[in-house]
Amino acid sequence: MSKLKDKVAIVTGGASGIGEAIVREFGAEGAQVISADVTDVDGQQIVDEVCAAGGDAVFTHTDVSQVRDIQALIADTLERFGRLDVFVANAGIQIEKTLTETTEDEFDRLMSVNQRGAFFCCKHAVEAMLKNGEAGGSIVVMGSALSHVAEPELAAYCTAKGGLNMLVKSIACDYGDKNIRANCICPGYINTPLCDAYFETQPDPAAARQEAGAMHCLNRMGTTSEVAKCAVFLAGDDSSFVTGSSLVVDGGLIAKV
Repeated sequence: MSKLKDKVAIVTGGASGIGEAIVREFGAEGAQVISADVTDVDGQQIVDEVCAAGGDAVFTHTDVSQVRDIQALIADTLERFGRLDVFVANAGIQIEKTLTETTEDEFDRLMSVNQRGAFFCCKHAVEAMLKNGEAGGSIVVMGSALSHVAEPELAAYCTAKGGLNMLVKSIACDYGDKNIRANCICPGYINTPLCDAYFETQPDPAAARQEAGAMHCLNRMGTTSEVAKCAVFLAGDDSSFVTGSSLVVDGGLIAKV
């Protein structure tokens, strides 16, 4: 498996959920992977396992809400590997509240990670990719089905994810002539710790999980591996003519709604 052979890739939020699956999948496909997260123990364990399986991965403590951390992450990558080919802006948090329930501090915290963090990750990643010349690079931003449709009691989350859709289009417009592509993956309900935390806030978590699965045409929630394989596609050369797009990986959630 070598769809990403010789590519240097950063994945934020790589210590759990979809990010973890992407780190593992990228490692299996031959990429040199930098996993970035604030959860050091889990993050390090995952890259150790990738390396034990024959991959090439390192962990870097990074808080994407802090621009200095993002800059240090990019600088360390360039110093260690000499280039940056792929950046996956995956880190994200969730707040389950309506518009009127959301406090200013909660909104600012969510936006600092989900939207502001992604924006500045992409900014500094593109700056690094511009040094690649004609080789360019690929930006993959983790959006959501909620980049396209809204769900009750997720006002700030939907706001942030909707903005990411336009972020990749803007990058595609501004840097397409440099062969830098940018695309957004928009998953439906995926079995992750983030989804688990959401279900636990519901009166009947088991019923809420079953209801979520039934919302999809495939009548189930997705797996992190299914999303990770889509990230491999967008990161690699098989998607060389794909940019500014939103890849909806939602098991038919939006279609059924």
